[in-house]
Amino acid sequence: MFGGFVASVDGFSVRIPTPLDPAIVVWVPQVQQTSTKESRTKLPTNIEFKDAVFNVGRTALLVAALAAGDVRSLSIATQDRLHQDSRFSKAPDSKLALQAVVDAGAWCAWLSGSGPTIAAMVDRDSAQRIDDALPRHGSKMVLSVAQHGAELFAI
Repeated sequence: MFGGFVASVDGFSVRIPTPLDPAIVVWVPQVQQTSTKESRTKLPTNIEFKDAVFNVGRTALLVAALAAGDVRSLSIATQDRLHQDSRFSKAPDSKLALQAVVDAGAWCAWLSGSGPTIAAMVDRDSAQRIDDALPRHGSKMVLSVAQHGAELFAI
């Protein structure tokens, strides 16, 4: 809704200014649609404190890396111990696709939502090479980050 990169919680939102102007490469595999509700049943009801600390620290690093334009930190900042591995068990092709884009030079990659979609943040000049690294079965898109968010237009 706001455009750009935004951190939000409980109705509070803060835009994260960044010098980066990345492309987002997205891969949607040819599989049946996943149910977020069903996908959540695969997640553990309790997590280890060390895993929570791992993810919280990386969330802070993600915000700082975006604000500083530090693309080298983005791959660390998007590591996860809370949900991706559980969800990859139902979508092994997505795990392979994520590794493929990282190996091809994406700044970072993640499982989008409950999966099985994969998204990767990349330098615009590398977008086609990253797109080419993805599996051929499925839909692939190279997207831009909308800087202005939702807009209303009179007709």
